[in-house]
Amino acid sequence: MSAAGFQGLVAGVGGQGVIFVTRLLSAGLRARYPNILVSEVHGMAQRGGSVVSHVKAGDFSGPLVRAGAADLLFSLDPGEAIRNLVYLKPGGDLVVSAPDAGFLSAKGRKALAEHGGRVFMVDAGRAAAQAGAPKGINVVMLAAAAQAGMLPMSLADLAATLDAMSPPARRRANRKLLKTGVKLAEDSAQAA
Repeated sequence: MSAAGFQGLVAGVGGQGVIFVTRLLSAGLRARYPNILVSEVHGMAQRGGSVVSHVKAGDFSGPLVRAGAADLLFSLDPGEAIRNLVYLKPGGDLVVSAPDAGFLSAKGRKALAEHGGRVFMVDAGRAAAQAGAPKGINVVMLAAAAQAGMLPMSLADLAATLDAMSPPARRRANRKLLKTGVKLAEDSAQAA
């Protein structure tokens, strides 16, 4: 993220919480940038189809991220990561819910390595299920990415924003998912 602004793409399939992630990112960015633009493409979201959100913070006139311009591609689904990789700028960061790079072909792994950005793979589905909230992969991923320094906000800012945006009945579960994501990132850093 530069001082001039931030451009990100959040991708996934219907039911994974792409819109919630987008709202959290937007709210977190609002503290640093007065101008936030968001565009959501729902497609066949109700049937597990693609859902993509564009998030821009800074002095931009349109909400859509152009191909090759995203600072961050945050994907809740490995297939959607591949489908939306064209948006990631050279040197941009990819955060994807996947246990390893097995979702990429050898050619895809090589292209990503040449891209020059950081890649952070999180087995968020398994971690969320172990935490007792299998649909909470979005919160696990956000926490892990924030802990790893891959989000345009700190972990403390994410936690405060998550608390503020969570309905009272979900706060306790979301706090547990947040801790799960932090531990996942810490374990990943130790393994590296």
